[in-house]
Amino acid sequence: MSSKGSHLLLTDFPKDSSLKRITPLGNNHCQRWLSIVGFLVLLIYTATRLLIEPVESYVSVLLVLLGFGGIFLMGRELRFSPPIWMLLGAVIVVLLSWTFSHVHHPDWAESSPKVHRLTIWFLFIAVAWLLGGETHRTFATWGVFALSLLSAPWLTGDGIEELLLGFQGKRIDFGINNAQHTAMLYALAFLGLIAFSRRFIKPGKARILRTSLWIAGLLISGAVTVMAQTRGVWLGCIAAGSIFVTALIIWLIRIRSPQIRKKIIIVAITVAAFISAFTTFALSNVIEHRIIAETKVIEKLFSDVSIDNTSSSIAYRIVSWEAAIPWIKERPLIGWGGNGRKLVLDHSKHLPSWIEARTEHLHSSYMDILTNFGFLGLALFLAILIWTTQQGIKAWRRGVMPGDMLTFYLGFVTFWLIVNSFESFMFYSTGQYAFALVVGGIVTHIWRMQTNDSNKVKNY
Repeated sequence: MSSKGSHLLLTDFPKDSSLKRITPLGNNHCQRWLSIVGFLVLLIYTATRLLIEPVESYVSVLLVLLGFGGIFLMGRELRFSPPIWMLLGAVIVVLLSWTFSHVHHPDWAESSPKVHRLTIWFLFIAVAWLLGGETHRTFATWGVFALSLLSAPWLTGDGIEELLLGFQGKRIDFGINNAQHTAMLYALAFLGLIAFSRRFIKPGKARILRTSLWIAGLLISGAVTVMAQTRGVWLGCIAAGSIFVTALIIWLIRIRSPQIRKKIIIVAITVAAFISAFTTFALSNVIEHRIIAETKVIEKLFSDVSIDNTSSSIAYRIVSWEAAIPWIKERPLIGWGGNGRKLVLDHSKHLPSWIEARTEHLHSSYMDILTNFGFLGLALFLAILIWTTQQGIKAWRRGVMPGDMLTFYLGFVTFWLIVNSFESFMFYSTGQYAFALVVGGIVTHIWRMQTNDSNKVKNY
């Protein structure tokens, strides 16, 4: 570990100029063009994934071909990095689960193994390759993601009319799957704007414009997160916010200048007060309504009263999770196959009739993973986050990854672990999209660190 890297703060940017840029696909003319084309495909994919489905379906194929093709043909030692082995592990887990499902319950088993159910989690590999280890490419991609969300009300939703309904207490979603997914996506944008606030408000060119755009983005993303009325996402935001506050405290402690420390504290308090005031005066009725909406169901839970006849969001989750537990206990290691969660809902005894009208999943990524692929599947999911977190911290200490990017990622992991407790985001395209962009942005810096450390190749 370099002495320079080890003293970086959580909000510092990389200071080693030799690590500012690498070319992901080599130095010859053809590979440089592939690098440019691949990055443009990634930007188009990011911009259209939520908004223009016909275009996205073609672009996503190009993304996979260029991303995975690039790393397997030109990735050299990266072809044997842990994410690739995890991808292979995902294929094995699905095949094992499908094979045993045919042996154990052939009448219920799927006709063929649906490998994509787990391998789609590894789209971040293609994203990381096309980002090429470059911080400015990562921020550009994340910026396009945020801009696509700002465009969503007018491209997939009902525009200002839907926003006004949101302020009046109506749950909004802008046509993005459903309100839970809308809340998750806008919450990520909101958390990103908080984590990278220093980049927007720091002195320099166009500071007023940057600050104005930052405030507007913060208010819009924060307001939509509230108006989408998803309590699990709110809880995830609070948990991620605690990570940001901890990082800020650590940063303040390590700043030697009292004047700079004072300015930072004033700015932080001002921003927090502004957001709190806006939320209190404009959206307090929405929050209050959503919190007390299922008070009776919660009271029943604590009083051991049956909720089988109660159709509500919380009741659905509790009842379906209780139904899944015996299935998980029966096949804990490898699960019931790719349709395990559907089997729980279709064949469990004594499930309330109103559950059949709900979607065919368990509203929890963890419960879905366990019923489909058992603890092997869950271990795979956790392995991705553990490896990325461990190596991401190492990349930050080496001065390869900016401190504010690490802070954002740590907040994201906390947020992601919580929101997936209440919704199956890892099994939906919106969640897989968000996961690929964030984790891909971190992994690209990890690979950049590893290729610089190896001294075997100059670029990847």
